[in-house]
Amino acid sequence: MAITVIFDMDGVLIDSEPVWRDVEKEFYLLRHGLTLVDDDFDAFTGMPVMVFLRKLHERHRLPAHDLSFVHDLIVGQVADKIRQQPRPVPGIFELLDALRQRNIPMSVASSSPLRQIDNVLDTLNIRHYFQAAISAETLAHCKPHPEIFLNAAAMMDADPQYCLVIEDSLNGLIAAKAAGMRALALPAPHQRHDPRFTLADQIIDHHDEVLPFILNSW
Repeated sequence: MAITVIFDMDGVLIDSEPVWRDVEKEFYLLRHGLTLVDDDFDAFTGMPVMVFLRKLHERHRLPAHDLSFVHDLIVGQVADKIRQQPRPVPGIFELLDALRQRNIPMSVASSSPLRQIDNVLDTLNIRHYFQAAISAETLAHCKPHPEIFLNAAAMMDADPQYCLVIEDSLNGLIAAKAAGMRALALPAPHQRHDPRFTLADQIIDHHDEVLPFILNSW
């Protein structure tokens, strides 16, 4: 049987969630005098940036006429910081090498814009590991809808029941399970004990747990 591994990007390939939060916190503090807290982010982790921004502006009753400008500004600043100081998730290079040595196909399915996906793959020099990459911003539905993972499987000509998704967000985890796939959860430290992550087939702390899961599960 052919196993396919589908990676989320932010928080799974690269430790970029803190970068996103820092950029967004600084922008909203300077522009609106608004101090964002974890609760402003956690419910929308794994969703496209524009969806997060719309929800944020609705929640805090901020003007929404310039959201496209805000979106592009934030995405650009995050991209710059990632290029200047990339922070690959520990163990990711070793995992990618191990999967490639076993001829396990891999793809990326992220809610980040495609240009951000390209930026990360090129900055970390890992594009050659992946046969496909897809952004939820190009789709009708975002996580927790399963569309992105079903499309990723179709791009790889893979059967969803033989796909393994690696996710750090609850929205992504829900989407993976709704797609009929197995899923490993790699939550951020402050979410590690959130009982909702038990939806995953396994909660992991490090990428060195992925290959043993694959070898013992199929």
